[in-house]
Formats: sequence, C-alpha cells, structure tokens
Amino acid sequence: MVLIFSIIFTLLLSILFHKQLRKYSNAIYIATIIISLGFIIFYKMAPHELKGSLIDLILQPMKRGTIALALFTIVMYTGALNKKWKITKILFSIRAQLSIIACILTLGHNILYGTKWFVKLFFDFNSLSGLKLVATIISLILIMIMIPLMVTSFPSVRKKMKFKVWKRIQKLAYVFYGLIYVHILLLYIPKINKGKLMDVLIYGFIMGAYFIFRIIRYYIDKKRKAYIKNSYLVNA
Repeated sequence: MVLIFSIIFTLLLSILFHKQLRKYSNAIYIATIIISLGFIIFYKMAPHELKGSLIDLILQPMKRGTIALALFTIVMYTGALNKKWKITKILFSIRAQLSIIACILTLGHNILYGTKWFVKLFFDFNSLSGLKLVATIISLILIMIMIPLMVTSFPSVRKKMKFKVWKRIQKLAYVFYGLIYVHILLLYIPKINKGKLMDVLIYGFIMGAYFIFRIIRYYIDKKRKAYIKNSYLVNA
C-alpha cells in the first residue's frame, strides 16, 4: 500500500509543479542528491532510538526505493497512455526530469543497501540464500542499465547523440522495468507469510497493466504510422 500512496503523492506533486520542475530541474537534481546522501548518512550513523521516529517514517519510502519506484511507474505509464490526454501531455513534458530524479534516489538506495549486500556478494556470497544472491546480482545489472538511461535523459547529452542511438539506449528501459519487478518478487515472495502478499499482488497488477497498455499503445502507433505512410503515397 505504501507504493500506491507514493504514486499518488508523486503524481500530484508532478502535476502541480511541472512548470517549476522544468524550470529549476538542475536545482531539484542537486536537492535530490542531498536528500539521498541524507538518508544514507541517517541510516548509517543515526542512533537506534531514532528508528521509528518521524524522520524515519519520512525517509523510509526513500530508503526502501519506494518513491523511486513510484516515479518510474509514472514514467512507464506516461509512455503507454493516450498522448492526447492533458495529464499525459503534462507528464511527457517532465518525463526525463522524473526519470533522472528516480535514478538518483535509486542510486542512494543501492549505496545504502549495497554496503551490506554487494559486499557479501563479492566477498562472502556463500552467506547469501539463493533468492538473495539472484536479487543482488539483478541489482547490479539494474544499475548498469540505469546509468546510461539516466545520463542520456539529460537534454544536453541527448542533443549530442544521434536519435537512433539514443532511442536504442532508451529501449533498455523495458528490460529495466521488467528486472525491477523480478527483483521485487525475489525479495518479497519469501515474506508472503509475513504480510507481503498484498505488496506482491499490487506490484504484479501494476506491471501487468503496464505491459497490456504498452502493447495496445504499440499497435495504435503502428496503425497511425501506416495510415500516415499510405496517405503520403496516395497524395504523392
């Protein structure tokens, strides 16, 4: 349920402040980096007594990557929904910014958890269970995919690239989204008896609905391009 609330929260902020996000994007990226460093330091150095405090409750969704996942979900669905809708147009105008913010928060999440799980992977992988081992390896793969996606989302980088090359890199996002879901399943399935069944179902619904919408969008765009091409040939 935390993910649902996070999606609603980030969606409202994105819509209400989309103009500011475009205008002050660099400042917001810096603020996001500071926030990421903040929750890393807090959870590495804060005394145990602060766990469960108001600060802890605020930072938990960032620490666990839930806010980042909510932003990625918005970015995903923006590419799958009707482009004529007003909300889709607004989100398309800040899609790159939302993606970059999500990537920064995800890096913070991986740095925090990586100090434990990546260290175990490279120096004590026998201590990892089968699912944890695969989940940790997938985390590394996700980072390797995410970094070029993040870098090429910056307009200054995109302008210097050939469109076909940029498009090819951005298509890795589909692999990225799929692996995120696999990563979550590997972590949550062993905890189904501990109350994680609803989370697994929510994640499954979000990803399943996305791929259905995306396939529908693909065929709609394909028909539209074919219609435009045929119209051009008729009028030529």
